[in-house]
Amino acid sequence: MAEVRHQASNNVGEHRSKCATNLLEVCALKGRTTPSCMSEVGKKGEPLEFCEECGSPLVDASCLACGMNYRDGASPVGAAPLDRRDLSRVLGRAVGARAHGAYSLSMQQAEGLARLREEIESLVEQFNASPQTKSSVKQNSERNAVKLMHELGPTKAAIASVAQEFLSLGRTVAEVSYCIARLHPRVGRVGSLLLTAYPSQGGGSVDVLVNSRKREFKSYSDGLYLRLRVSTYCWDSGAVVELRNAVLCRGGYPTRRTVLQGPSKFVLVISERTFQLFKILEEAKLLGVTQPAAISIDPTTATRKYSIVKLPFTEMFLRETGYLSRVNARYASILRKRLVDGRGRMPRKLAEEALIEACDREVPAFVANLIVRKYRLKPSEMSSLLVLPELESWRRLDTVS
Repeated sequence: MAEVRHQASNNVGEHRSKCATNLLEVCALKGRTTPSCMSEVGKKGEPLEFCEECGSPLVDASCLACGMNYRDGASPVGAAPLDRRDLSRVLGRAVGARAHGAYSLSMQQAEGLARLREEIESLVEQFNASPQTKSSVKQNSERNAVKLMHELGPTKAAIASVAQEFLSLGRTVAEVSYCIARLHPRVGRVGSLLLTAYPSQGGGSVDVLVNSRKREFKSYSDGLYLRLRVSTYCWDSGAVVELRNAVLCRGGYPTRRTVLQGPSKFVLVISERTFQLFKILEEAKLLGVTQPAAISIDPTTATRKYSIVKLPFTEMFLRETGYLSRVNARYASILRKRLVDGRGRMPRKLAEEALIEACDREVPAFVANLIVRKYRLKPSEMSSLLVLPELESWRRLDTVS
């Protein structure tokens, strides 16, 4: 009779152990690290911890079944936060649920912040500046980039914040784009220049020279003509482009982006608004984080330096038609506003845009057409009554200074 009772008790014990094992397997499949369905306790009365991989009880934070140790944040998926007991042991004090939640969140964000800091570090090192300036730029950039990272991502946020800091120090958009393009070439690319030309009679291969250096291009024949697609970059503004063994066709080049100097030569003019960096800064500005760069030059000084008086033919045409005073007042007003929100752009560029806008607003179109016909001027060299080639005198002022 005693043997029967002993065998029955053994059967009940085996049944309970099987049920406990089944519960462990179910909890492991659900991905629970500390299953609430388990009420077993250790020898010291503490609740048992279970392996995240197989659901077996841990002994001294180690799994004897699969040999995994999750102490110090090791886990199969990478760095994992410590639990409250281990964190309390490391800090030497009790840790509440809210403090442990903040710690876990910071661990999750650490990877993104580390990538952001690394990106800012790499970008700042591309610039030629003193160690003190680079250190200050890194600190300010990280402060702004954290606010932009959620919307733009770490790469764009780092580019926008670093560029804004150097623009506020007086660097130009072209210079900042050139330095950033060393690390991210796409930022420096503007687009393609489409040209139509026909080969010269002497024959030979057709080459495209930008500032006397060969530039890669794609070409395909279109009957007697050649279609050329030339890559351009933000630092190509003002560069001299020349075709070797080819002649440009009439209308085979963009008139707004080029100033023709011969049958096979022209000067490339690129607007800063087409820069990829300019678009990134505009996107960051819409989020309300970045601020416009500080004024790098006094408006009165800029108006005197880039005065209409230094453009003799433009001044003569404006004086003859009676629009000189009105254009001058409008020009000073527009230039002052552009200098406030110039984002570090060159004052000469802002002055040229302000004068063109002032002439277009104040001078009627029929007056400009009368002057063009009277003096037999080239319409391509005129913007209202402004003679565009005369702006070279303003560019020489920057070179001398």
